[in-house]
Amino acid sequence: MEKDQNSRFRTVDVKGLSIGKLHPPRIMGILNLSPESPYEPSIYVDPEKAIERIENMTESGADIIDVGLSSANRKIGPLTEEEEMERLGLAMDIRNGVRKEVIFSIETRYASVAERALKGGWDIVNDICGFADIEMPKICTKYDAAVVKMAGPQDLGRPGALENIEDIYAELSRNLTNKTIIDPAFGGWSEGKTLELDRETFRGLRSFCELGPPVLISVNRKNFIKEIVNKSTEDALSASLAATAMAVGMGVRVIRTHDISETRDAAMVGYAFSEEK
Repeated sequence: MEKDQNSRFRTVDVKGLSIGKLHPPRIMGILNLSPESPYEPSIYVDPEKAIERIENMTESGADIIDVGLSSANRKIGPLTEEEEMERLGLAMDIRNGVRKEVIFSIETRYASVAERALKGGWDIVNDICGFADIEMPKICTKYDAAVVKMAGPQDLGRPGALENIEDIYAELSRNLTNKTIIDPAFGGWSEGKTLELDRETFRGLRSFCELGPPVLISVNRKNFIKEIVNKSTEDALSASLAATAMAVGMGVRVIRTHDISETRDAAMVGYAFSEEK
């Protein structure tokens, strides 16, 4: 991650794709290999259907494909390291079956899983436990890989479970690699993480962007947005798009989403009115 000339904002380069506040927003499409995931339309465990979905997402405007091995549903609990390794084998087969040039991200909390993926040609690690595995930043640095650090306590079993905004800022300000992208962790990651905290975090996105590294958010159909408009998950797309445009306008440059084309349009509208371009 290198500082742009005459700027405190940083750029992460991934296979020629520049990610950072001084660049256009990037869209990260979601593919889950976990049948336990709470959002059923994102689940693809059949390799042929998964490959087709990846190619459709890239055609719709996804810059990055994020593959999840384990559900983030706290009511279920995480997979073990060995179980993630087993699912990574399926992920590798799917990745190798994609005919197009695609930037792939692997979502994991385990450094050993990340290393195997990076050895196999993956481009980005999405660490939802914020380097709770202390080997994670070392592994990503070793392979010169971009890595998303999601804010969370240093606990492999409790991703995203920070319950005040000061702790979120603190976690995203320390122990970063030269290619870290930061994620303030929207969602109900713990009993004590309230919808109001998510809204407070959202209002503070400009301050997170001022930290320097590129900022990624995942707000697609999240509860703190759905409650505002009193909509179900299925009917919350328009509210999610409004939040996307606002976030990009505040400086967010990676949007993780299930709804590729619509989110890309909203992000580009937000970018058109962004202060830094």
